[in-house]
Amino acid sequence: MTAAALEIEDVAVWFGGVHAVDGVSLSIAPGAVVGLIGPNGSGKTTLLDAISGQTSPTRGTVRLDGQDVTGRLPEARAKLGVVRSFQDCRLFPELSVEEVLLVSEDVRRRVGVLSTTLHTPWARRAERAKRAAVADVIGAFGLDRYRNHRIQELSTGTRRVVDLAAIVLASPRLLLLDEPTAGIAQREAEAFVPLLRRIHDVTGATIVLVEHDVPMVFALSTQVVVMETGKVASSGTPEAVMKDPAAVAAYLGASPEALARSGRLSGDD
Repeated sequence: MTAAALEIEDVAVWFGGVHAVDGVSLSIAPGAVVGLIGPNGSGKTTLLDAISGQTSPTRGTVRLDGQDVTGRLPEARAKLGVVRSFQDCRLFPELSVEEVLLVSEDVRRRVGVLSTTLHTPWARRAERAKRAAVADVIGAFGLDRYRNHRIQELSTGTRRVVDLAAIVLASPRLLLLDEPTAGIAQREAEAFVPLLRRIHDVTGATIVLVEHDVPMVFALSTQVVVMETGKVASSGTPEAVMKDPAAVAAYLGASPEALARSGRLSGDD
């Protein structure tokens, strides 16, 4: 599957008198990694909701590969390869890691009830393929030791890794990540930079990342978008945004040392 091109034209999302997103326009090339940063309440998550179909824009257009998807439900967008994560990592707490990933594969590899009941050759082949895919992703994400652990027994960081593994199984073309490091320890957060790079390498997907960890965003992104009060304050390469007075005034001015520590800007990338 090829990476998706995303175009957002004059998108606004209003909740009564609150303009959560107010006239955002962005053009994102296939395979790009775009980091959305900004203060709390700047409209980052609401913009992800508008892209994924969780929220209907008050005005504006969302296009995927040139096709208008503004009025489509999240399920319809998912069939086009739009996959979204959530801050609260919505997994089944009573299931094991392997069971959660098998459920994810069940959604993608649907087999009829009759075929499953009768153990037809097609159903057996589908089951083998599903288990092979899950085994591969468990190995790739270093989850072997947690295979039989229930989700509720895992740390927040490990649950997020399982969530990302399930996302990879969905074969995303456009991957929307909402604060993947929220609520996890700094040591676990540091491991997410190589993990997200691996996801990008494996899937080839276009990625839009909302994250408060500024060094992570600058290390991973090919384009950084700074939002403020529902609008785009600055957009460009990480190097250009770091030098943009509008971006510094909106969000970056308080943490130049943090920016200097990022892998991309320190020359490690």
